[in-house]
Amino acid sequence: MPPGRGGLVLVDKPVGPSSFAAVRDLRRRYRLKAGHAGTLDPLASGLLLVLLGPATRLARYLVGLDKSYVTEIELGRRTTTGDAEGDLLGETAPPADLDAALRALVGEVELPVPAASAVKIDGERAYRLHRRGVAVEMPTRRSFVHSVEVRRFRPPVLELELRVGSGTYVRAIADVLGGHCRALRRTAVGPFRIEDADEDRLLPPRDALPFFPEVELTDVELGRILSGQGVPRPGTGRARLVYHGSLVAVATLGADAARPETVLGYEQ
Repeated sequence: MPPGRGGLVLVDKPVGPSSFAAVRDLRRRYRLKAGHAGTLDPLASGLLLVLLGPATRLARYLVGLDKSYVTEIELGRRTTTGDAEGDLLGETAPPADLDAALRALVGEVELPVPAASAVKIDGERAYRLHRRGVAVEMPTRRSFVHSVEVRRFRPPVLELELRVGSGTYVRAIADVLGGHCRALRRTAVGPFRIEDADEDRLLPPRDALPFFPEVELTDVELGRILSGQGVPRPGTGRARLVYHGSLVAVATLGADAARPETVLGYEQ
């Protein structure tokens, strides 16, 4: 794969640095433009997907993937940020029926966005406003929680494993349970796992979208796709258009044709 085509790097971000700092470091290392496909708050660790070079155009297909987390929640103490960095709001009684409280979280839920999150408020990250003592009214967000499993419970600390839809804040879940996050780690994003994180490994663009079916192009079809034209193919949804092992474009399928939606091009 020509290095200029970029690709995907799986990063295990530590607690402390921002997602932007991780992206900046990889931009310097690989000397390619870079961007992440879903931020992690500074106080969270775990899997961050960083796209490099022309592959940054693929971010739109990664940001909406489901995510998995492991978190430690201290029950009975709510904070202003939903984590240990915030000010104590007060002590609360833990849920009388913890199992019922956890079951109630599965499915579509309306949750407030934590003040320590990376969401932008009037163009600035919420966690930066909070650190400066700026009080803002945080919005709520409709989220989908696929599963919640108890890994360990030693009162008042509850360790959970969660799989949630994109945009779900685990700190908000901790707050709903009457506690705050002591630790938060993202373990998976879609098909990508934290165990495979390696900043020295650049995955080719083709491997960044394994959940899309693959269509092999002929010589004639390659020229058509590069000029923005469709090629005959059955199916629906999206597909990876590949030529000689390289991802050329992402296409939409329909009306017996594959039409290019995002074109990366082809380099011999």
